[in-house]
Amino acid sequence: MGALDGQHVLVTGGSSGIGKACAQRYRAEGATVYVADIRPQSSDEIHLDVSDSAAWTALVESLPPLDMVHLNAGITTPGRNLNDQPMAPLEDVTDEGYRAILGVNLDGVFFGARAVLPGMVARGSGHVLVTASMAGLGGMPGDVAYTATKHAVVGLVKSLGATLERSGTPGVYVSAICPGFVDTPLVAAEAQEFITAMGMPVIEPARVAEAAMQALEAKANGSQWIVWGDTIRMHEPPALDL
Repeated sequence: MGALDGQHVLVTGGSSGIGKACAQRYRAEGATVYVADIRPQSSDEIHLDVSDSAAWTALVESLPPLDMVHLNAGITTPGRNLNDQPMAPLEDVTDEGYRAILGVNLDGVFFGARAVLPGMVARGSGHVLVTASMAGLGGMPGDVAYTATKHAVVGLVKSLGATLERSGTPGVYVSAICPGFVDTPLVAAEAQEFITAMGMPVIEPARVAEAAMQALEAKANGSQWIVWGDTIRMHEPPALDL
């Protein structure tokens, strides 16, 4: 028996990279997995623009009740080339690039959570897992817009988790995984050479999938899980009682 036997799971950005590895792991754990992506790679996958709130509503209405949703879709700032500009200046980010990365990385998480959480709360069970980043826990140099969106996503997860806890909603959880650099299409081979030369590890997607399973099993609302090299652990920021 798998940890997700009988569950219905949706993974966004699931056609490649982290999303694909996580979808494979969830299936291995017994789940029925629905993969949604802006560029579906097979007829079994669903086309979804995560930045479109109406598309989210239509998708959720078309699927069975979801036990877990992994909001994984994400991009780096359009037009930025890590190989040529590892420290891209802020002034080089266009209005279009800025709006595009906000749409996918932040709107996609907000709209997705808003679409699925009411049903989970009504049923008294469910988990929303978000792919954030180590960039959301510190000041990563290079892609300022990307880092800003990941900080926003971490804040959203913390706030939603606290809201669920204080509203007395047992059985419903929101958490985030925060990997460092991962061997995905977002990080080209030349960029990986730059990253390793700086002494930073490049993580395999399957390792991030393992972190996702640990986050799901922990059921800790608002938690963030660091994935860095061989390390997977819950992030413990200073307590701030609001």
